[in-house]
Amino acid sequence: MCDLFALSAKTNFSAPKALPLFAFRASKNMDGWGIGYFRKGHAFVEKSAQRVYMPDRVHDSYQRLARVVSSRIIISHVRFRTSGAVDECHAHPFVLNFCGSDWLFAHNGKAPAIETYRTQGEVVAGAASDSARAFEYLRDQMISLCRKSAAPLPLFDLVSQGTARMIEEYPGDYNYLLSNGLVIFAFTNHRQFMLLEGSRKLEGGLLLTTLEKGLSDEKWLRMARSSSAQGLMLAVSGTDVVVRRSL
Repeated sequence: MCDLFALSAKTNFSAPKALPLFAFRASKNMDGWGIGYFRKGHAFVEKSAQRVYMPDRVHDSYQRLARVVSSRIIISHVRFRTSGAVDECHAHPFVLNFCGSDWLFAHNGKAPAIETYRTQGEVVAGAASDSARAFEYLRDQMISLCRKSAAPLPLFDLVSQGTARMIEEYPGDYNYLLSNGLVIFAFTNHRQFMLLEGSRKLEGGLLLTTLEKGLSDEKWLRMARSSSAQGLMLAVSGTDVVVRRSL
């Protein structure tokens, strides 16, 4: 199963400790990796179809990016293929531009039903997978909700309503990170997110990962859906969880 990582901070940060440790602890995922970040409001992604961790060392390019990337928001994904080819196009994060912003999206889980979805808008270039279709579906839902609403909807409502419709129409296991460079939305309806703020051993800021034990022996908080809910949605801005809501 793929794994996800995010760093959110009030100012630009790098993650030379946390990112390589994430790669090492997620090294069972063998089918590619990606790191996404923002610079002057634009999203950038560097990715590879190679293994993120080889015997005794993290991939050279991944380690270099961990040192040099500087962004308020950093998202990384280490892939275990469940659909789509093993190539750079299928490594996450993906990028689409809508609602006036570049957006990054990284997903783990398994939702084969949504592979049948066909957007009328821009597609995720080269990627034929449930993750790419989920990103396109969410984008389309957010745009549609904006157009139908008589008054502007809060961004959290756009994302959460789009996600609820996706689960109803295309049931599956979804964990995702979605960001426009100002806020990170984290959704889970299986597994969990582990959260840590103000680490003394890793970088500052707020850290999120799907790895069950977190990335250090500090007190990580487990964020998971309740048994009666469709899923759990978080909105993170800077170092604060500004919204936490069950769907």
